[in-house]
Amino acid sequence: MESRKYLSARGLGTLLLICATSPQINMAQIVSGEIDTVTVVIDPSESQAIARAAQARFERRRIRYFPLVLGSATAACDERIGRFCSWYDEGDWYPRPELVEAEELREELLFLLDSIQALLPGDGWLLGQRVWYLSEAQRWEEALEAARSCGTAEPWWCAALEGFSLHGLERYVEADRVFSIAIDQMDNEQSLRWRVPRWVMDDDGQNVVKEAATSSSEALDNLLERLWRLADPLYLVEGNDRKTSHYARWTVAKIREEAKNPYRISWGNDLDELTIRHGWELGWNRTSDAGFTTVEHVIGHKHPEGRDYIPPGKILNTPSLAVSGDLRADVERPRSLYAPAYAPVLLPMEGQVAFFPRGSRVVVVGTHFLPDDTTRHVGHDHPIPWLNPGTQDGMLDRAGIFLVPLDGARIKSAQVMGHTEGALSLEVPSGSYVLSTETWSPRKRRAGRLRMGFQSQPVPEDVASLSDILMLRPSSREPEVLAAALPHALKKAEILAGQTFAIAWEVSGLGFRSETLLFEVSVSSINRGVLRQIGEFLRIIEPARPLRLSWEEPGPLSPGPLFRYLNLDLPNLKAGKYEIRMVLKTAGRADAVSARVFSVQEQ
Repeated sequence: MESRKYLSARGLGTLLLICATSPQINMAQIVSGEIDTVTVVIDPSESQAIARAAQARFERRRIRYFPLVLGSATAACDERIGRFCSWYDEGDWYPRPELVEAEELREELLFLLDSIQALLPGDGWLLGQRVWYLSEAQRWEEALEAARSCGTAEPWWCAALEGFSLHGLERYVEADRVFSIAIDQMDNEQSLRWRVPRWVMDDDGQNVVKEAATSSSEALDNLLERLWRLADPLYLVEGNDRKTSHYARWTVAKIREEAKNPYRISWGNDLDELTIRHGWELGWNRTSDAGFTTVEHVIGHKHPEGRDYIPPGKILNTPSLAVSGDLRADVERPRSLYAPAYAPVLLPMEGQVAFFPRGSRVVVVGTHFLPDDTTRHVGHDHPIPWLNPGTQDGMLDRAGIFLVPLDGARIKSAQVMGHTEGALSLEVPSGSYVLSTETWSPRKRRAGRLRMGFQSQPVPEDVASLSDILMLRPSSREPEVLAAALPHALKKAEILAGQTFAIAWEVSGLGFRSETLLFEVSVSSINRGVLRQIGEFLRIIEPARPLRLSWEEPGPLSPGPLFRYLNLDLPNLKAGKYEIRMVLKTAGRADAVSARVFSVQEQ
């Protein structure tokens, strides 16, 4: 389910439309002694006052160009945050082009701010406003240029504005580096406030952070590094844009802290929290309550495809135990929202994952495919600007499988370019990891991912180990090794009724002595209805018998993985969920068992 967010603040009075000519910069003149010379002295306080008045006037005047919508802005809130009422469902709202009149007002303001900045090169407030309004106009290159020519402003602030601009340009590696410089140059209190993302974390997460912070600075650093690694939307994309977006949001909050805003209220802790949790507004509406009042409300909208990429606190200490549901971004009541610019539509991808133990190592197989876009706006008859290919037009589709070690070591990966459907494998030492299988179509600005934790223990020699079962399309030429089977892997553990399929698996830990292997394969339904379960319990209905197949074969003559492949033709399976269960029996050993749940869909 998609989650969305918008904010509403009650106006503090009726809207006043004030027209004024552009202010002139006030100067004082001093006549020096007997020499007929005039020296021009600029009063910095008056110049900055002019800039602040112009910024306030712009925010007042542009409200008239916000689209007017019917209805009340005082409906029941999904969440109250300070003075604000928040909803998770954006409905049919989508970002529309800004009116030309509003653009012209912003250009006038930027011209004035640029002029005054030339007179006050060290004024950090002016610099922040210029960078902010350039970003609003999507003039990110100019915003970066302004941030880098910061004059004598505080160094940490210059770095933060540069990082914000680099994030807007999707240069996430550079943004991360520059934000690190800004954090290092802050005082300890501000640095800690920016670094610890307490507002975006659930209660468990906040408790985990508190424990780490009271333990040591190193423990906190390690925890935050792990959190941001898990929050990264796609490892396919260089850099960590969810992390840099966090610092970009703090930068925006700082820019707007001492400036006027469309809500016509003073900046406060609630606006800090909303900005850090959900980002800055992408669009605006205004509405009036029905009735006798003429008070207008301003509604700020966030990205319609925002999702929550922050991992839940319960898995931060043990990410290798996370199931796929723990790391899904499309939760119903998100603590935070973010939409990657390169793939705003990032959907769950329930592909196959299979583990093949091989002694002290393990081969991980993951299938990938581009999920269908089932989001709200895809079927609407209006522009979808966030899915415009833009600069990503012509970029190749790509997919990858990634294993994230929990000790902070480098992420291991296997990637492919040019398509979005298939299977990839990666062999790594046994241990604790987070697995991410991903696919991304830059042109469609859509991606899919499956992310989960796993633990793999080394298998001692002469201990039989059965791998997971991998479902395949049947092949006329049976593959003899795992690598040859991967091109035939089904993208999901799913078949159509009457469809023939195959399975593949491996056995390791054999070949140290002569022995006979007994394989037993069964397929049984796991979604019996309640009435059938009652009937079977009362012995009114005969329990369904699983389909079984067994055979014997000699074990391998030498140590190494034993790969096996089997075609299955089960034409009588009706729509529903089933389990393939495999048991390996060998004399003198405990049984080895593996299972795969799959579904059958109607033709």
